[in-house]
Amino acid sequence: MTSVRRYLISVLIAVLVLTSFLAALQSYRLSADRAAELFDQDLELVAAAILNQYQMQAPQSGQGLAIQLVQQGKVTYASEQAPRERLKAPEGFSEQNFSGKRWRVYLQHSENNSQVMVAQPLQQRLQLADEVITASIYPVVLSLPFQALLIWLVVSRALRPLHEFSTQLTSRKANELTPVTLTQVPAELKPVLSSTNSLFERLSGAFAREKRFASDVAHELRTPLSVLEITLFNALTHWKQQGMSDKDENMVALQKGVERMRHLIEQIMLLNRTHPDNFQAKTKLLDWAALCRDVVADWYSQLEQKLQQISIEGEEHLEVKADEFALRLLVSNLLGNAIKYTPMHGQIMLTLIHTQDAAVLEVADSGPGIAPEEYQQVFNRFYRVGGDRHHSGAPGSGLGLAIVKDIVMLHNGKISLGKSDFDSGLKVRVELPL
Repeated sequence: MTSVRRYLISVLIAVLVLTSFLAALQSYRLSADRAAELFDQDLELVAAAILNQYQMQAPQSGQGLAIQLVQQGKVTYASEQAPRERLKAPEGFSEQNFSGKRWRVYLQHSENNSQVMVAQPLQQRLQLADEVITASIYPVVLSLPFQALLIWLVVSRALRPLHEFSTQLTSRKANELTPVTLTQVPAELKPVLSSTNSLFERLSGAFAREKRFASDVAHELRTPLSVLEITLFNALTHWKQQGMSDKDENMVALQKGVERMRHLIEQIMLLNRTHPDNFQAKTKLLDWAALCRDVVADWYSQLEQKLQQISIEGEEHLEVKADEFALRLLVSNLLGNAIKYTPMHGQIMLTLIHTQDAAVLEVADSGPGIAPEEYQQVFNRFYRVGGDRHHSGAPGSGLGLAIVKDIVMLHNGKISLGKSDFDSGLKVRVELPL
């Protein structure tokens, strides 16, 4: 059932039309029988009047009637449409043909061997009956559209609370979990409204606890991590002053571990912030090309360390309506991944394209790339190609592309992976609607 309103209106109108049609049909039959009885009674009255008065004066033919008077076996009077020869018909009512028409005939005998015949054309009887019946049915048929309109208004009014309930639900934002209030709540809708508000209340509490937990965890982790970084820095400084060596590079591994932990905490916080349930986009017109140049400038020191070549091709200015924080994070994550997995002296290219209905950013690198069968899996949280460490040896948390996908979905865009334009590597294509 696609629509309760459409279903109710359609069924009620169908029942109304069917019952009205049956009532009109029955009315037609009863009216036709009654009209025939009345016409026959007229014929009887005319015949009786003629028999009573034929000796005094010649009968006069009524409008449309055929009259024949027989006395002593001879036709003594015949109206204009009556046959001149004695009509042989049974006594009482019958249907006969004469004068080129079909007639309803009434024949009556008197005690003195006289006979009178009164006939009426069947066509005239049927026409008069149809006029009477049509006049009685016409108001019923004419009222059908008004009845249908009345049904539509009544059903629409009855379903107004349901429509208001649906409108409030569909117009809500992802993080709006306040109770639903209706001006009028019918008895059938009260359990649904109560269950929905109860669900919103539980969801609101769960989201509040989740946000508070994520914030508390990040705060509690950052503090000891900062202490660990400071302690590690002081230890390394002390070792150098004492001339101690780190042949097994344990301190270097410890530094990388602390750096990876900090990166993981930051990515988890960003993932929580950009999740559709928590993210509140503040979209505005942005120059995507200028934003890409700013992000490249932020990463320039890492590019220099690995002696990588980077270029920005395509549109010099590309306007797109998006959230600035989210779009900057998207470009930064894509560029950071490209720098991380592209080897020394590698190449990275950002291409900005303007299509008919979308703004497109392509980030291609000359790194090892990803197998096509893993294109969809890399968007899953904490998934990393090759296990905990990529075959390039680059550290990571497996959240970068998950964050990018969330941002793309928030902007109703598309993201896809493919082979790089270089000899090897990966190309990420992001399309955002204009």
